[in-house]
Amino acid sequence: MQGFSIIIPTLNRTDYLLNTLKDLIVQDYNKDFEILIIDQSVKEDMAVIAVSKKHEYIKYHHITHFKGLPEARNYGAKLAKYEYLLFVDDDISCSNQLLKEHFKSLILDNVAVCAGGITEKNKPNTDCNTGYFSFLTATPERGFHQKEKREVYHAGGGNFSVKKAVYFEVGGIDEQLTKGAALYEETDFCLRVQKAGYKIWFNYNAHVFHLAAETGGCRVPEIDKYIFSLARNRSLIIKRHLPWFYQITAKLYLLKLVLSYLRVYKSKSIWSAYLKGKREGQLLHATTIKNAQL
Repeated sequence: MQGFSIIIPTLNRTDYLLNTLKDLIVQDYNKDFEILIIDQSVKEDMAVIAVSKKHEYIKYHHITHFKGLPEARNYGAKLAKYEYLLFVDDDISCSNQLLKEHFKSLILDNVAVCAGGITEKNKPNTDCNTGYFSFLTATPERGFHQKEKREVYHAGGGNFSVKKAVYFEVGGIDEQLTKGAALYEETDFCLRVQKAGYKIWFNYNAHVFHLAAETGGCRVPEIDKYIFSLARNRSLIIKRHLPWFYQITAKLYLLKLVLSYLRVYKSKSIWSAYLKGKREGQLLHATTIKNAQL
């Protein structure tokens, strides 16, 4: 069916989510849309449920049988009834033109994903190559705050849309990337979309302000767990998407990153976490995309 299914994974962020919903329910869009909330909090969010009862197109789902951002996105995609999927964070604000601008991009020739604009609160939003992916270092650059419209390599996880048919064609988000901190899952997804022959289009006007909630969400505060996720997921990206000659330079760059953390934190456990994550990521790269929730 024509229209948008807006998918919002959430975890312990009632106040932020309520403000996000206020902006989404007033969208100036002449086709149908629905809002699917995938809540992985321990308890049901009664305040959000109360809002959903006032708007029949807001569907609240309290999930306890899995935990993870990739899983929540895949689960939402499975439930979606419209042909376009829009993934946004639960702590954003936006204008009433968000859906309209995403739609303008998705109807462009051979475009399957629209990377929306993102301005980050309390971050410098410094200039860089918008949506660029360095194969030399396996590093995705963001720069989604820049006022541009052009083809890019990847989208920011907090604001991107995709044609549902393509989402299922490439296997959705790889749920293997959910362990620890959810890192690079949207980068891996977009690189697979491009391998399938489609384009990723950046449209700044499909813009959100990311309010960067200080609590809740899927952040991992322990440095060892973060390093494990960094090494694991980045190693999977390196082995899955890079030719052999770039794998060498990308592995060296990953090592450089880890050594910089070692110098700051001076903890031997960081090195152990790096080795464990690297081994696991290299083993996982050749496995089938995990999409148990689709």
